[in-house]
Order: sequence, then C-alpha cells, then structure tokens
Amino acid sequence: MKNLFLATCIAAGVSATPVAVAGPGDGSYSKAMLNRATTLTRALAQRIHFNEAQYLAVKQLHLNMLTERRDLEIMLNGASAEERDSRLAEAQQRYETELTNLLQPKQLVAYQNLRNNFTAHHLK
Repeated sequence: MKNLFLATCIAAGVSATPVAVAGPGDGSYSKAMLNRATTLTRALAQRIHFNEAQYLAVKQLHLNMLTERRDLEIMLNGASAEERDSRLAEAQQRYETELTNLLQPKQLVAYQNLRNNFTAHHLK
C-alpha cells in the first residue's frame, strides 16, 4: 500500500511539472537582467551582509521585481500616467514587503537606515 501511494505521488509530481515556454515572467532572464539583479543584490549585500541563502533569495527577488517591472511597462504602454504610477507603486510595495520578510531584525534596521539615508540624500 505504501509503495502504491509513493508511486502515485511520484507520477503526480512528474505530470505536474511545468513545461517551459518562452514569454514574459517565465523565468527566462536576459543577460542584462541577470547582471542588473546581481549588481542590485551585491550592493545591498555590502550594506546588510546576507548569509548565502538570503543572498540567493534576494537575487531571485530582484529578478522577479525586474521582470514584473518590465512586464508592467509593456502591459501599461498606452495607460494613463496615474494608472502606470499606481501599478508600479504596488509592485514596489510587494518588493519591499517580500524583502523585509527575508531579513533578520538587525538586517531590517540596517535596511531601513539605508533607505532613509538614500531618500534624504536625494531630497537635499
């Protein structure tokens, strides 16, 4: 009975494996996007000091964010400025939320200080 259950689970897992199809948001990243995600992640890692798992998770988060922004820019090409701004702000908020969920408390404080200093620098 256990063998039958195991075989069924394996068969279901194999049949549920997604098929890769090229298109926006499918995980196929351009070299430029991969380089940008690596640059963003390294810059953040220099200030916040990630462990290896966090580094990989943050890099994937950056790839997701860059892909979402690209897809939104394409999708909202003819949209009003208000709609574009609103949708991009929602995407940015999702990124911020997901990033803060990956950080430990001391890292979160460092990230918040980094954001505050960055914002203050650009407002002066």
